[in-house]
Amino acid sequence: MLLAAGLSPQQALMHARVERDAFFDNKPPTPLALLAQVWRLGLELGASMKDLLVSLSHALAHASQNSREARSQLAGPQAATRLVMILPGIAILGAMAAGYNPLAFLLLQPVGWFLLVVAAGLMWLAHTWSASLVAAAEPTTWAIGMPTEVMAMSLRSGASLRHARHCAQEIADNYLTDHSELEQCDVFMELSTRTGVALSDLLHAHAELLRDRARNSSRESIERLGVKLMIPLGVCVLPAFIAVGVLPLVASVISSTTLK
Repeated sequence: MLLAAGLSPQQALMHARVERDAFFDNKPPTPLALLAQVWRLGLELGASMKDLLVSLSHALAHASQNSREARSQLAGPQAATRLVMILPGIAILGAMAAGYNPLAFLLLQPVGWFLLVVAAGLMWLAHTWSASLVAAAEPTTWAIGMPTEVMAMSLRSGASLRHARHCAQEIADNYLTDHSELEQCDVFMELSTRTGVALSDLLHAHAELLRDRARNSSRESIERLGVKLMIPLGVCVLPAFIAVGVLPLVASVISSTTLK
């Protein structure tokens, strides 16, 4: 906002009351570190960072929204898991009221101990599995398109093609695992050399396209997450319920019938 109002980067930092040294000491691959690195490049090149920072803010806002949506998708299966794990207690109390003692089977018999260990392991596996599914649906999309955008910013500021490509490489090395974005930048460099088209405009348009694709891909991942999270519930949580809620009851009924 301060940059859009016409302030220089130095003035914007001062009026935002940001500690300059602490700001630039942020380490990759955090969003704040990316902001600091882009800011440092802008200061070195004397470049206008307004458009790039607006793009970065939109990408970070979308990533934050994805994270919230992923966590909300987890709420349903978590509620179902809590409900399922309350049922064994209700079943045990009902069995004890009917004259059976499944609790003694669980706590005093080796087989009962084994079932408790199995149920605990299954619940741990369900928790770990669900967390991994949520993490997979929250990719680091906020950095996609930033190397291309930085290269475009560098060129608009008057930097040489080699230096602009080097700046993009630095951003990609710190924040991206897939460097195919840089390969496309090289293709655009060749195209610009052959046709005379402004390279910075090509790069900016391509960065926008990359961000749109990343947003659509992450949105699809979030939509699939709700279905995927039901798998740990069926594979792990329900068997855990059977282990501590159904089998002890069946065993105590059989034991009481045999004694009679």
